[in-house]
Amino acid sequence: MAEPVTLPREFIDQMVAHSREDVPNECCGVIARFAEGRLKLYRATNAEASSYRFSIPPGELHYLYRTIEEDGGEVLVVYHSHTMSEARPSPTDANFSRMLEGPDDWPYWLLVSLAEDPPSVRIWQMSDGEASELELVAGDLPADSSMVQLATSGEERKPVVSETAIT
Repeated sequence: MAEPVTLPREFIDQMVAHSREDVPNECCGVIARFAEGRLKLYRATNAEASSYRFSIPPGELHYLYRTIEEDGGEVLVVYHSHTMSEARPSPTDANFSRMLEGPDDWPYWLLVSLAEDPPSVRIWQMSDGEASELELVAGDLPADSSMVQLATSGEERKPVVSETAIT
């Protein structure tokens, strides 16, 4: 059996809050892990503005990967919400994850379902479009971890992405 995935309780609560704030649309974001053990949650924009699908705008996606890589980190979790269905990867999610698979394991896929009250939060490992559920454990916030909201301004061809701390 796979090892459980431990995420800070504060991050789980923030992903649920993000999901609720973006209703009727799905929300999306990532959690990065860094060598010294700190984590960073990035609340992204859903460029689709849809209750059925999500995508992170190209400017924010480029910013995320560049910033995380420059800081010596890696994407640990991709998260998004389902507003009307369970917290299980949809066929659209499976196809999306299949397109992005590379030589390394795909990051964990976390889903928040608002179809249930209280919301359901579940985490999955995706491989070749197949989802395997893992145990999610709420843990402590590692030292120097943080949460930010991304915002994009400027022209579409030359976006400026900024971070605002979430406290």
